Amino acid sequence: MREGKGIPAIAVIVAALCVASAVVLVDGASGEEPAAQLQNGFTATHAAGAAAPFEPVLYAANGVFAFGFLRVGPASLDLAVVHLPSSFALWRATPARLGDWSRPATLAFDSRLVLTDDHGGMLWQTPNIIGDAVVLLNSSNLVVRRHGKTEPAWQSFENPSDTLVLDQNFTASSPPLISANRRFALRLGRSHMALHMEFYGGRVTPTYWRHTALQAQPENATRPPVYGRLDGRGFFGLYLEGGGGGERVDVLAFDTFAQNITGVFRRMTLGDDGNLRAYYWVPGAMSWTSDFSAIAERCELPTSCGAYGVCVPGQAQCQCLTNGMGAAPPSCQAEETADLCSGGGGGGGQQLEFDVVRQKRVSVAYKEELPFETYATAAECEVACAANCSCWGAVYNGASGYCYLVDFPVETLVYEADDRKLGYFKVRRAPSPARPGTSP
Repeated sequence: MREGKGIPAIAVIVAALCVASAVVLVDGASGEEPAAQLQNGFTATHAAGAAAPFEPVLYAANGVFAFGFLRVGPASLDLAVVHLPSSFALWRATPARLGDWSRPATLAFDSRLVLTDDHGGMLWQTPNIIGDAVVLLNSSNLVVRRHGKTEPAWQSFENPSDTLVLDQNFTASSPPLISANRRFALRLGRSHMALHMEFYGGRVTPTYWRHTALQAQPENATRPPVYGRLDGRGFFGLYLEGGGGGERVDVLAFDTFAQNITGVFRRMTLGDDGNLRAYYWVPGAMSWTSDFSAIAERCELPTSCGAYGVCVPGQAQCQCLTNGMGAAPPSCQAEETADLCSGGGGGGGQQLEFDVVRQKRVSVAYKEELPFETYATAAECEVACAANCSCWGAVYNGASGYCYLVDFPVETLVYEADDRKLGYFKVRRAPSPARPGTSP
């Protein structure tokens, strides 16, 4: 499987891409030629409304990677490290507030990198560090260096966005990988790695996929935690921290594992559908080649049919809970951004009004990751959720008596041909229109 997704209008180059040729393929930031190193006092200004979607200001020595201004979506601005042959952004600054591509923006380096908008407002900056130069390494790592120091003052490898690349360590203390749409996250625990949905600005983060290191011994409190690293031989390895390089305790093997493929560049990216995938790039290729997917089946993805959708395994079909399991339109229900608690969340306050949908033959693909209780009847399972304003639904298995509580907005469910699988779901009730002559 090949993926050609990238930034449009950045030309595709063969492997031996040199800086001189790369400069003509994208627009440089106004007033500055792309450089091999940024020194204190450096500034570059984004050309407002530039036609090219990427304006480099800094190149790696191998000419394969560049750092600069990136257009995100139709009209937003971010900073990014881009793999030039494919136009793929390997790292982004992802500030809370993106810049406006149609307006000027300034990148400056004076001990630290700072991105400001046309009014001087701060969009993004590296932490409160002291650096003397910025370089982009041939690994794609963006580094702020201090003269006479071997350890970087700051580096992008320790601050990932949605992608990991070769030999980049990912630890339990690393910021999580966050998908570009901000809906999913990859986190590393003491002995496992897990994928999470992100609700309410990250306040609620239910797990929908987990991989535990086989030899990590999570029950041993004295055992060091694991960290992960993408290996050029075609796997994502989990290692024990410390011990002079780390003892490997597990691998996620890719399709090309043990095939002795050399000379390729690899990445692992958390996509906007919530799947974690690995790809490799062959010099001279026209697109990335898919090499691994954490979740193989569409119906196992957490939002494949959207909010209140039901995915039918083995069929390219979505149904809707909210219209009697009829065929799904583009979306069954709007995505929820707040819970049903009138006090602002966290389970407190009075519960807001909601309607109830009950449905047979539905379940949750990742129910093993959900909290559950055991009840004799489906009615008791409903009661466990009904009065709790942070609970959006419950799925009951009449065979086992397990009641799985959905303590987050209802996303995609899975159809199962078993009448003992019963679902109870809350749907936020739309506010009643104000009567004439009354205050809204």
